Amino acid sequence: MKFIHTSDIHLASPLSTRLPATKVTERVRELTGTLARMAKEAEHIGADGIIIAGDLFDSDKITRKQLDSALAVIATSPNVTFFYLPGNHESDVLAASGEALPQNLKIFSKGWTYFTVGNVTLAGRSETSPDMFDTLSLSSDRTNIAVLHGELRDRSAEGGIIGTKDAKEKFIDYMALGHYHTYSETVLDRRGVAVYSGAPEGRGFDEPGELGFSLIDISLGEVKHKFIPFAKRRMIIKDIDIGGLTRTYEAEARIDAALRGVSGDDIVRINFTGKRELELRCDVHFLTERYSERFYYFEIKDSSKLITRAEDYLYDKSLRGEFIRLCLDDDTLTDAEKESIIHCGLSALAGEAFDE
Repeated sequence: MKFIHTSDIHLASPLSTRLPATKVTERVRELTGTLARMAKEAEHIGADGIIIAGDLFDSDKITRKQLDSALAVIATSPNVTFFYLPGNHESDVLAASGEALPQNLKIFSKGWTYFTVGNVTLAGRSETSPDMFDTLSLSSDRTNIAVLHGELRDRSAEGGIIGTKDAKEKFIDYMALGHYHTYSETVLDRRGVAVYSGAPEGRGFDEPGELGFSLIDISLGEVKHKFIPFAKRRMIIKDIDIGGLTRTYEAEARIDAALRGVSGDDIVRINFTGKRELELRCDVHFLTERYSERFYYFEIKDSSKLITRAEDYLYDKSLRGEFIRLCLDDDTLTDAEKESIIHCGLSALAGEAFDE
Protein backbone atom coordinates (compact mmCIF):
# COMPACT_ATOMS: atom_id res chain seq x y z
CA MET A 1 0.00 0.00 0.00
CA LYS A 2 1.32 3.43 -0.94
CA PHE A 3 0.40 7.01 -0.09
CA ILE A 4 1.74 10.29 -1.42
CA HIS A 5 2.17 12.82 1.39
CA THR A 6 2.18 16.44 0.24
CA SER A 7 1.33 19.83 1.71
CA ASP A 8 1.59 23.58 1.17
CA ILE A 9 0.68 23.60 -2.51
CA HIS A 10 -0.79 27.11 -2.02
CA LEU A 11 -3.00 27.24 -5.10
CA ALA A 12 -3.87 30.80 -6.18
CA SER A 13 -0.76 32.15 -4.46
CA PRO A 14 1.02 35.21 -5.91
CA LEU A 15 4.57 34.68 -7.13
CA SER A 16 7.49 36.32 -5.34
CA THR A 17 9.85 36.44 -8.32
CA ARG A 18 10.28 39.17 -10.94
CA LEU A 19 9.28 37.07 -13.92
CA PRO A 20 8.24 38.82 -17.13
CA ALA A 21 4.46 39.05 -17.64
CA THR A 22 4.28 36.21 -20.18
CA LYS A 23 6.13 33.84 -17.88
CA VAL A 24 4.07 34.89 -14.85
CA THR A 25 0.97 33.61 -16.64
CA GLU A 26 2.75 30.42 -17.63
CA ARG A 27 4.17 29.87 -14.16
CA VAL A 28 0.76 30.38 -12.50
CA ARG A 29 -0.63 27.67 -14.79
CA GLU A 30 2.23 25.37 -13.83
CA LEU A 31 1.61 25.89 -10.12
CA THR A 32 -2.12 25.32 -10.60
CA GLY A 33 -1.30 22.11 -12.45
CA THR A 34 0.76 20.72 -9.55
CA LEU A 35 -2.19 18.87 -8.04
CA ALA A 36 -3.10 17.38 -11.43
CA ARG A 37 0.47 16.19 -12.01
CA MET A 38 0.52 14.62 -8.57
CA ALA A 39 -2.77 12.82 -9.21
CA LYS A 40 -1.32 11.35 -12.41
CA GLU A 41 1.82 10.33 -10.54
CA ALA A 42 -0.31 8.59 -7.88
CA GLU A 43 -2.13 6.61 -10.56
CA HIS A 44 1.16 5.78 -12.29
CA ILE A 45 2.78 4.32 -9.17
CA GLY A 46 -0.42 2.69 -7.94
CA ALA A 47 -0.78 4.83 -4.82
CA ASP A 48 -3.91 4.25 -2.74
CA GLY A 49 -4.22 7.87 -1.75
CA ILE A 50 -2.81 11.39 -1.58
CA ILE A 51 -2.53 12.98 1.86
CA ILE A 52 -2.68 16.79 1.69
CA ALA A 53 -1.47 18.00 5.09
CA GLY A 54 -2.78 21.54 4.86
CA ASP A 55 -2.61 24.69 2.75
CA LEU A 56 -3.89 23.33 -0.53
CA PHE A 57 -4.99 26.92 -1.14
CA ASP A 58 -3.16 30.11 -0.25
CA SER A 59 -6.19 31.64 1.50
CA ASP A 60 -9.88 31.09 2.16
CA LYS A 61 -10.75 33.76 -0.40
CA ILE A 62 -10.59 31.79 -3.63
CA THR A 63 -12.51 32.26 -6.84
CA ARG A 64 -15.12 29.84 -8.15
CA LYS A 65 -12.74 28.99 -10.99
CA GLN A 66 -9.94 28.09 -8.57
CA LEU A 67 -12.29 25.95 -6.50
CA ASP A 68 -13.72 24.20 -9.57
CA SER A 69 -10.23 23.49 -10.93
CA ALA A 70 -9.13 21.74 -7.72
CA LEU A 71 -12.35 19.74 -7.41
CA ALA A 72 -12.15 18.74 -11.09
CA VAL A 73 -8.68 17.24 -10.58
CA ILE A 74 -9.98 15.17 -7.66
CA ALA A 75 -13.20 14.10 -9.41
CA THR A 76 -11.35 12.98 -12.55
CA SER A 77 -8.98 10.80 -10.50
CA PRO A 78 -11.49 8.28 -9.09
CA ASN A 79 -8.85 5.62 -8.44
CA VAL A 80 -7.06 7.89 -5.96
CA THR A 81 -8.52 8.91 -2.60
CA PHE A 82 -7.58 12.42 -1.44
CA PHE A 83 -7.26 12.85 2.33
CA TYR A 84 -7.36 16.61 2.90
CA LEU A 85 -6.53 18.49 6.08
CA PRO A 86 -7.41 22.24 6.06
CA GLY A 87 -4.36 24.33 6.93
CA ASN A 88 -3.90 27.70 8.60
CA HIS A 89 -4.11 29.57 5.27
CA GLU A 90 -7.41 28.24 3.91
CA SER A 91 -9.51 27.30 6.95
CA ASP A 92 -12.41 25.01 5.92
CA VAL A 93 -12.86 26.56 2.46
CA LEU A 94 -13.85 23.29 0.73
CA ALA A 95 -16.37 22.15 3.32
CA ALA A 96 -17.83 25.65 3.53
CA SER A 97 -18.09 26.11 -0.25
CA GLY A 98 -21.51 24.51 -0.50
CA GLU A 99 -20.33 22.55 -3.52
CA ALA A 100 -21.06 18.87 -4.02
CA LEU A 101 -17.71 17.28 -3.17
CA PRO A 102 -16.26 14.28 -5.01
CA GLN A 103 -16.74 10.87 -3.38
CA ASN A 104 -12.98 10.29 -3.32
CA LEU A 105 -12.32 13.43 -1.24
CA LYS A 106 -12.09 12.86 2.51
CA ILE A 107 -11.79 15.92 4.75
CA PHE A 108 -10.41 15.93 8.30
CA SER A 109 -12.43 18.03 10.77
CA LYS A 110 -11.30 20.28 13.62
CA GLY A 111 -11.21 17.34 16.05
CA TRP A 112 -9.78 13.88 15.45
CA THR A 113 -11.28 12.39 12.30
CA TYR A 114 -10.56 8.79 11.27
CA PHE A 115 -10.47 7.08 7.88
CA THR A 116 -9.48 3.48 7.16
CA VAL A 117 -7.86 1.96 4.08
CA GLY A 118 -7.30 -1.75 4.53
CA ASN A 119 -5.23 -2.18 7.68
CA VAL A 120 -4.22 1.49 7.70
CA THR A 121 -5.88 4.12 9.89
CA LEU A 122 -5.50 7.79 9.00
CA ALA A 123 -6.27 10.15 11.89
CA GLY A 124 -6.15 13.92 11.49
CA ARG A 125 -7.40 17.15 12.98
CA SER A 126 -7.12 20.74 11.74
CA GLU A 127 -6.98 22.35 15.21
CA THR A 128 -4.38 21.74 17.89
CA SER A 129 -4.77 21.87 21.68
CA PRO A 130 -2.61 21.04 24.74
CA ASP A 131 -4.41 17.75 25.40
CA MET A 132 -5.14 16.67 21.82
CA PHE A 133 -3.06 13.48 21.93
CA ASP A 134 -4.93 12.36 25.05
CA THR A 135 -8.04 11.87 22.92
CA LEU A 136 -6.26 10.19 19.98
CA SER A 137 -7.53 6.63 19.68
CA LEU A 138 -5.31 4.31 17.64
CA SER A 139 -4.88 0.56 17.76
CA SER A 140 -1.42 -0.90 18.29
CA ASP A 141 -2.07 -3.73 15.82
CA ARG A 142 -2.85 -1.41 12.89
CA THR A 143 -0.64 0.82 10.78
CA ASN A 144 -1.40 4.40 11.85
CA ILE A 145 -0.83 7.69 10.03
CA ALA A 146 -1.51 10.94 11.89
CA VAL A 147 -2.12 14.05 9.76
CA LEU A 148 -1.46 17.50 11.28
CA HIS A 149 -0.49 21.02 10.23
CA GLY A 150 1.75 23.20 12.34
CA GLU A 151 5.04 23.54 14.18
CA LEU A 152 6.77 20.75 16.08
CA ARG A 153 7.71 21.54 19.66
CA ASP A 154 8.04 19.52 22.87
CA ARG A 155 4.46 20.11 24.02
CA SER A 156 1.21 20.68 22.13
CA ALA A 157 -0.69 23.95 22.29
CA GLU A 158 -3.34 25.91 20.45
CA GLY A 159 -2.38 27.77 17.32
CA GLY A 160 -0.75 24.94 15.40
CA ILE A 161 1.74 23.69 18.00
CA ILE A 162 2.34 19.92 17.86
CA GLY A 163 4.09 18.28 20.81
CA THR A 164 6.54 15.52 19.96
CA LYS A 165 6.67 14.38 23.60
CA ASP A 166 2.87 14.22 23.71
CA ALA A 167 2.82 12.06 20.56
CA LYS A 168 5.13 9.40 22.00
CA GLU A 169 3.73 5.92 22.62
CA LYS A 170 0.46 6.77 20.83
CA PHE A 171 0.99 4.01 18.21
CA ILE A 172 1.79 6.53 15.45
CA ASP A 173 3.85 4.99 12.65
CA TYR A 174 4.03 8.07 10.46
CA MET A 175 3.00 11.65 11.20
CA ALA A 176 2.23 13.49 7.95
CA LEU A 177 2.93 17.17 8.58
CA GLY A 178 2.39 20.40 6.72
CA HIS A 179 3.39 24.03 7.34
CA TYR A 180 7.12 24.11 6.58
CA HIS A 181 8.06 24.18 2.91
CA THR A 182 11.16 22.00 2.96
CA TYR A 183 11.42 18.28 3.63
CA SER A 184 12.49 17.15 7.09
CA GLU A 185 11.88 14.27 9.49
CA THR A 186 11.94 13.84 13.27
CA VAL A 187 11.91 10.58 15.23
CA LEU A 188 8.93 10.40 17.60
CA ASP A 189 9.66 7.12 19.37
CA ARG A 190 10.75 3.56 18.61
CA ARG A 191 7.75 3.17 16.34
CA GLY A 192 7.04 6.46 14.64
CA VAL A 193 8.52 9.37 12.70
CA ALA A 194 7.16 12.86 11.97
CA VAL A 195 7.75 14.10 8.41
CA TYR A 196 7.30 17.47 6.73
CA SER A 197 6.82 16.73 3.04
CA GLY A 198 7.63 20.31 2.11
CA ALA A 199 5.98 22.21 -0.72
CA PRO A 200 5.99 20.37 -4.07
CA GLU A 201 6.80 23.51 -6.06
CA GLY A 202 8.68 26.72 -5.27
CA ARG A 203 7.01 30.11 -5.71
CA GLY A 204 10.00 32.31 -4.97
CA PHE A 205 13.69 32.33 -4.06
CA ASP A 206 12.74 31.80 -0.41
CA GLU A 207 11.96 28.19 -1.43
CA PRO A 208 15.21 27.06 -3.11
CA GLY A 209 16.54 23.62 -3.92
CA GLU A 210 14.86 20.26 -4.42
CA LEU A 211 11.16 20.20 -3.57
CA GLY A 212 8.76 17.31 -3.90
CA PHE A 213 6.69 14.92 -1.80
CA SER A 214 7.12 12.04 0.64
CA LEU A 215 6.20 8.57 -0.61
CA ILE A 216 4.89 6.27 2.12
CA ASP A 217 5.26 2.57 1.34
CA ILE A 218 3.54 0.08 3.65
CA SER A 219 4.25 -3.63 3.27
CA LEU A 220 3.58 -6.43 5.79
CA GLY A 221 3.07 -3.85 8.52
CA GLU A 222 6.42 -2.16 7.87
CA VAL A 223 6.27 1.54 7.06
CA LYS A 224 8.96 3.06 4.86
CA HIS A 225 9.14 6.51 3.35
CA LYS A 226 11.39 8.48 1.04
CA PHE A 227 11.57 11.95 -0.46
CA ILE A 228 10.69 12.16 -4.17
CA PRO A 229 11.79 15.31 -6.10
CA PHE A 230 8.77 16.56 -8.03
CA ALA A 231 9.06 20.28 -8.78
CA LYS A 232 8.68 21.21 -12.43
CA ARG A 233 11.24 23.98 -11.90
CA ARG A 234 13.73 24.40 -9.08
CA MET A 235 14.62 27.73 -7.50
CA ILE A 236 18.42 27.89 -7.65
CA ILE A 237 20.54 30.41 -5.73
CA LYS A 238 24.31 30.44 -6.20
CA ASP A 239 26.61 32.71 -4.18
CA ILE A 240 29.69 33.86 -6.11
CA ASP A 241 32.52 35.74 -4.44
CA ILE A 242 33.69 38.44 -6.88
CA GLY A 243 36.53 39.65 -4.69
CA GLY A 244 39.72 40.07 -6.69
CA LEU A 245 37.95 40.15 -10.08
CA THR A 246 38.51 43.01 -12.51
CA ARG A 247 36.64 42.07 -15.71
CA THR A 248 33.30 40.71 -16.90
CA TYR A 249 34.76 37.55 -18.42
CA GLU A 250 36.21 36.57 -15.04
CA ALA A 251 32.78 36.81 -13.42
CA GLU A 252 31.33 34.84 -16.34
CA ALA A 253 33.79 32.01 -15.75
CA ARG A 254 32.78 31.77 -12.10
CA ILE A 255 29.09 31.77 -13.05
CA ASP A 256 29.69 28.97 -15.55
CA ALA A 257 31.40 26.88 -12.90
CA ALA A 258 28.64 27.50 -10.34
CA LEU A 259 25.84 26.59 -12.74
CA ARG A 260 27.39 23.41 -14.07
CA GLY A 261 24.67 20.74 -14.00
CA VAL A 262 21.79 23.19 -13.42
CA SER A 263 18.85 22.54 -15.74
CA GLY A 264 17.71 25.11 -18.29
CA ASP A 265 14.18 24.65 -16.89
CA ASP A 266 15.21 26.13 -13.55
CA ILE A 267 14.75 29.64 -12.13
CA VAL A 268 18.19 30.98 -11.22
CA ARG A 269 19.60 33.78 -9.10
CA ILE A 270 23.32 34.58 -8.93
CA ASN A 271 24.21 36.42 -5.75
CA PHE A 272 27.49 38.35 -5.96
CA THR A 273 29.25 38.38 -2.58
CA GLY A 274 32.64 39.37 -1.18
CA LYS A 275 34.60 42.61 -1.15
CA ARG A 276 35.28 44.09 -4.57
CA GLU A 277 37.84 46.65 -5.61
CA LEU A 278 36.82 49.91 -7.25
CA GLU A 279 38.60 48.80 -10.41
CA LEU A 280 36.12 45.97 -11.05
CA ARG A 281 34.36 46.46 -14.36
CA CYS A 282 31.51 43.99 -14.67
CA ASP A 283 28.68 44.34 -17.20
CA VAL A 284 25.74 42.88 -15.29
CA HIS A 285 23.27 43.57 -18.08
CA PHE A 286 25.40 41.63 -20.54
CA LEU A 287 25.67 38.67 -18.18
CA THR A 288 21.95 38.73 -17.41
CA GLU A 289 21.01 38.69 -21.08
CA ARG A 290 23.52 35.96 -21.85
CA TYR A 291 22.24 33.55 -19.20
CA SER A 292 18.58 34.47 -19.68
CA GLU A 293 18.81 32.67 -23.02
CA ARG A 294 20.01 29.55 -21.22
CA PHE A 295 17.58 29.36 -18.27
CA TYR A 296 13.83 29.77 -17.82
CA TYR A 297 14.57 32.84 -15.71
CA PHE A 298 17.88 34.34 -14.61
CA GLU A 299 18.83 37.30 -12.45
CA ILE A 300 21.89 38.71 -10.71
CA LYS A 301 21.74 40.25 -7.26
CA ASP A 302 24.75 42.17 -6.01
CA SER A 303 25.37 41.67 -2.29
CA SER A 304 29.09 42.43 -2.51
CA LYS A 305 30.72 45.29 -0.64
CA LEU A 306 32.78 48.02 -2.27
CA ILE A 307 36.26 48.49 -0.82
CA THR A 308 36.87 52.21 -0.34
CA ARG A 309 40.02 53.52 1.32
CA ALA A 310 40.06 57.25 1.96
CA GLU A 311 43.85 57.40 1.71
CA ASP A 312 43.67 56.15 -1.89
CA TYR A 313 41.81 59.32 -2.91
CA LEU A 314 43.42 61.90 -0.64
CA TYR A 315 45.27 63.50 -3.57
CA ASP A 316 43.15 62.20 -6.47
CA LYS A 317 42.10 65.32 -8.40
CA SER A 318 39.55 63.52 -10.55
CA LEU A 319 35.79 63.85 -10.27
CA ARG A 320 35.78 60.37 -8.78
CA GLY A 321 38.22 61.38 -6.05
CA GLU A 322 36.28 64.53 -5.18
CA PHE A 323 33.02 62.61 -5.00
CA ILE A 324 34.44 59.92 -2.70
CA ARG A 325 36.08 62.50 -0.39
CA LEU A 326 32.80 64.39 -0.04
CA CYS A 327 30.97 61.21 0.93
CA LEU A 328 33.60 59.99 3.36
CA ASP A 329 33.83 63.40 5.08
CA ASP A 330 30.05 63.71 5.58
CA ASP A 331 29.48 63.05 9.30
CA THR A 332 25.69 62.97 8.84
CA LEU A 333 25.96 59.64 6.98
CA THR A 334 26.45 56.20 8.49
CA ASP A 335 29.17 53.94 7.11
CA ALA A 336 26.52 51.84 5.34
CA GLU A 337 24.97 54.94 3.76
CA LYS A 338 28.38 56.18 2.62
CA GLU A 339 29.11 52.84 0.97
CA SER A 340 25.73 52.75 -0.77
CA ILE A 341 26.07 56.32 -2.09
CA ILE A 342 29.63 55.74 -3.28
CA HIS A 343 28.56 52.48 -4.91
CA CYS A 344 25.74 54.14 -6.86
CA GLY A 345 27.76 57.22 -7.74
CA LEU A 346 30.77 55.33 -9.06
CA SER A 347 28.54 53.03 -11.08
CA ALA A 348 26.89 56.08 -12.63
CA LEU A 349 30.24 57.72 -13.36
CA ALA A 350 31.46 54.54 -15.04
CA GLY A 351 28.23 53.97 -16.95
CA GLU A 352 27.77 50.61 -15.21
CA ALA A 353 24.70 48.90 -13.79
CA PHE A 354 25.47 47.06 -10.58
CA ASP A 355 21.99 46.27 -9.27
CA GLU A 356 21.25 46.17 -5.54
